[in-house]
Amino acid sequence: MSPESYWLIGFAMVALSVWKTYTGPALAGFLGLSYPEMFMFNILPAMGAGFFGWYFGSVLEVPLPFKRAVHFRPRLRKFLRAWNRYGQISMALLAPILIGIPVFTLVSRKLKQGGVKTFTLLFLSILLCSGVSYFGFLLLNWQEYIAIEALLPDTVDPK
Repeated sequence: MSPESYWLIGFAMVALSVWKTYTGPALAGFLGLSYPEMFMFNILPAMGAGFFGWYFGSVLEVPLPFKRAVHFRPRLRKFLRAWNRYGQISMALLAPILIGIPVFTLVSRKLKQGGVKTFTLLFLSILLCSGVSYFGFLLLNWQEYIAIEALLPDTVDPK
């Protein structure tokens, strides 16, 4: 794999992991990248997205759906109902799958949850979700069936 292809794939994993944490590690497992590479391209950017949502939770004045009827965001309303029913720990485990990392931290901030607890739960949730996705795709062993190197673009020297 050429360096340009490697960094392009790394950027794709970062972009995928910022919102839905399980997609970037699945790509890393599909391509057979190592666990530290998966960690660098997926878990660290997802935590950065969490800090982004936490920061904007204090800056933006965004009304939450339970204060008034919101007809265009049914998933967020379901998430808030589940938050009230099951608590922050359950919702932290489901956040990478249901609504994404920045929205989870924004809602957590709006609901006046503690930062240390929120980010500890978020880190554990991201680690669990990305680990399951990464090792699941490694166990499927796609490299045996698909020639991955043939799918990646090669750089051609103009010489």
